[in-house]
Amino acid sequence: MEQVRYIHFEGMDLAGKTTATQGFIAADGGTWEIRRNSIATDNPIYLLADSLRRADAYDAETLGNLFVAALMADIRSFVPPTADTIQDSTILLRSLAYHSVRGTPRIPQVLQDMVPEHPQFTASFLFTASIDRRRERLQQRMQRAPEEVAPEDLMVLDAPEKFLAMEARLIDLSTGIFHSVVIDTTSLTPEMVVESIQTNMPSRRE
Repeated sequence: MEQVRYIHFEGMDLAGKTTATQGFIAADGGTWEIRRNSIATDNPIYLLADSLRRADAYDAETLGNLFVAALMADIRSFVPPTADTIQDSTILLRSLAYHSVRGTPRIPQVLQDMVPEHPQFTASFLFTASIDRRRERLQQRMQRAPEEVAPEDLMVLDAPEKFLAMEARLIDLSTGIFHSVVIDTTSLTPEMVVESIQTNMPSRRE
């Protein structure tokens, strides 16, 4: 029986992660499940934390503690996939990058302490792109599907320095914890991105 593949895709907004996911699944030809942010299949704490974050309902420290609880629930209720699965981002990395750059008291250290308990992946990829390329993609998204534009997307326009600081921290964390392969999509076609993923995928074992 072939080994189940559990692949991690990470990246800040407008890095081309969604396009890479769609292209990779199409090229692979298999059936893939997708887990977004939460590594557990059911995590009500994460759903609450994310809804409150989107509503900007509380300060960063309060929300940070909610995401700490969500990550703890993730780790304790995690069940390894039984089918090929793409993990689209993680609570661990996104929260660590955000709160590290923001300087939220205590939260980064608590998150860091949970790193050894976090599951590893078959392979991990982090996608990045230049600010200019991201701005082009944002304009295209605003014209094509304005309802899909999230407040975080606007950081490339409103707070590029903070955005880049968070991305730099995300890259350090992802490569350090999950040994991620970094793919800069700035000048790559979708086909070239897929080829880069396939080139860096480990071979399947019986």
